[in-house]
Formats: sequence, structure tokens, C-alpha cells
Amino acid sequence: MAVELKDLHAEMQSVWGEMKTILADQDKEIKNQGEATGETKQVVERLNARIDQVEARMQRAAAQTTGDNADKKSERKAFIEALRYGLVGLKHADPEAAKLVKIAKPGDLEGKALSLGDDTAGGFLATPEFVQDIIKAIVLISPLRSFANVRTTSNRSVLYPVRKGVYAAKWVSETGTRSETTGLKYGLEEIPNHEMYSEVLVSNQDIEDSAFDMDAQLQMEASEEFAKAEGTAFINGTGIGQPEGILTNTSVLANYVAGTDASKVVFAGLANLYYGLKSGYAANSTWLMNRGTIGAIRQIVDGQQRPLWEPGFPGFSGMEPPTIFGRPYAEMPDMPNVGSNAYPIAFGDIKRGYLVVDRVTMVVQRLVEKYAEQGQIAYLVRKRVGGQVVLADAIKVMKIATS
Repeated sequence: MAVELKDLHAEMQSVWGEMKTILADQDKEIKNQGEATGETKQVVERLNARIDQVEARMQRAAAQTTGDNADKKSERKAFIEALRYGLVGLKHADPEAAKLVKIAKPGDLEGKALSLGDDTAGGFLATPEFVQDIIKAIVLISPLRSFANVRTTSNRSVLYPVRKGVYAAKWVSETGTRSETTGLKYGLEEIPNHEMYSEVLVSNQDIEDSAFDMDAQLQMEASEEFAKAEGTAFINGTGIGQPEGILTNTSVLANYVAGTDASKVVFAGLANLYYGLKSGYAANSTWLMNRGTIGAIRQIVDGQQRPLWEPGFPGFSGMEPPTIFGRPYAEMPDMPNVGSNAYPIAFGDIKRGYLVVDRVTMVVQRLVEKYAEQGQIAYLVRKRVGGQVVLADAIKVMKIATS
């Protein structure tokens, strides 16, 4: 509306300028001839008519502008009052003003707002936060190394002297004949070192552009996987190209203790296992089993359904009893579950019975040239370690069987 008024004003100024020119010419003509010609009169009449038209349009525009401004002021005031008192309060206070407040419907809104749902309409500008940490699931590791005897060597294997037999002392009179006491024997237990490795290919660009220190990240991953692999071998290893496990040693398995039940762990079986180990080993012994077996033992109850394994702790206090028959236990995820003819529990002096030999700790090699044409680098991680039962007499296992 302001633009239209401006145009009308400019048009009127133009008409007035034109009229002034004609009137000036008319004055000259009157002076020269004494009166205006008919042609001049016609021009003046047309200009007067044009001026009347322009004035009429200007008056209508001004009236409309005044009305619009008044309406807008009224609507603005009503909107502010609605924000201040609420639409319901405004309807009671000033019903006429409330009528001026318009409630927009969903269809009346135009989709011009920026939003995250459309990348090109603002989504690209709302960047997510990148956390420099990696969510990882727990890797279950059997920590047998923590209980075993650990040695470090610079040779391919370790020879450990072992006493294989003993002689018996004999009683004799003052003048009785002494004869040789036989049976004392020695041998050598050889614990070879075995090698395990991992090889991971990473592109050069991934190393260059990654938000993580890939060298450190891969070493951490390898360290975790190596610990898992050796823990599994210390329990179930075959001894061929890998450490010998407690549950694969023939001497340990041959001297098992029956659990007195064909399908589950019972109190009598635990007692037989505990007292089946020689007292000299029992003084420094540890129970080895997986979490499921520990849970099964916790469920052993007496005739009144009271848990037997609850020495001094409330049943739901969240505190695990620290010992079984006074000796600590350790979770070994690689121990088998309770089942017929399985060996789910080991008990003994692990430090005397099992030896771990470290030859080469974890070494990381970056093979830069091997995959250079593919734009990759190989991370070769290796470790040499051995493990073996050296004193089977110090370790007992329970077999889920009646005899």
C-alpha cells in the first residue's frame, strides 16, 4: 500500500508539472493575443480531470491504509493479551478482542522451517557428537596364570627336575642288618614354548584418518585375545602345538573324585573332593569352576530348604561367600558345565601343580612392504608361551558320576 501511495504522489507531481508548463504557455498566449485559444482550454480541462482522478485514488488509498493499520493494531493488541492471559481468559475479559485471535490449523502452516529430518533443510548443520571410546562386550578369560607358577626363559623349553618315586624308611634294631632302601627316582619334565599369533590388515588411509591411535588399539585387542587363548589352553589345551590343560592331563583325570551323583553337584561330592586332596596341598588350594557351577553349588540346600553355602552372610545381601570348606574359589569360564561324566570342578594347589613358561612376551611387527601395493599395512602380533601340569598329585578334579 505504501508503494501505491508513492506512485500516486509521483504521478500527481508529474501532472502538476505538466499543468504548470501549460499555464505558463497560456499566460504568454493571452498576453500576445489577449485570450486563450480553444486548444489550450481543452488541455486544461483534461489536466483538471486527471488531477481529480489522482486525488480520488489518493484519498481511497489513504482511507484503506488507515483502516488496515487500525485493524493490525487491534489484532496485535489482542494477540499480546492472549499471550498474557490465555485465550480463555481473553474471551471472558474482551470477547471482541478474542475474535481477532486466529488459531492456526496444521494445514495452514507452510513447511518452510529448518528441521533435522531433512539434511538439506538443516540436518547437515546439526552434527552428532563423536565419542572417542569403543563399546566392547566382556571377553571371558580364565585367569589360571594368576594361580600358577610362572617362569621366564630365554630358551626354547624348560627342563624341570621332578621326583618320580620315594623310598620307605625302615625300622631296625641296634645290631640289625641294614639293607638298601630303594624307590627314590627322579626325572625331567620338559615344558616347551608354543607360539600364537594374529595378523590384522589395516589400510594406510584408515591409519592416517582414524580418530583412534590404531597401533595402540590393535595392541590392546591382541593382548585381550591372547589372554583368552592362553587361558583356554591352560584348562583344555591338547599339549600339541599349544600348552597342556589341566583337564587333558591323563594323570589328573585318572585320579578323579566321584561327585556321588550322575547329573548334579551335591554336598557329598564337594566333601569327597576336598578331603580327597592331601592336606599339604589343601592348605594352599583353590577351587576352579565356571560361574554356572558356582550358581549350582549356591543352590544346594538342607532338608529345610536352607542354603548350605552361606557362612555368616544373609541370603540376599549381594555378598558372595568367599570360600568353600574354608578355601577360596576362582571363576574359570573355560571349565565345563555340570553334566553327566563331565569334570566341572578342579581343586588343588595350582602353584605347585601347574607351570607357565614365558619365552617371548607380546611383540608387534608392522609389515609395511608386504601389502604396499594394496595400500595396506599388516600388524603381525606374536607371543611364545608354554604351560603344563608338573605335579598331578597336587590337583584333583570332580567327575559327575556315582563312582
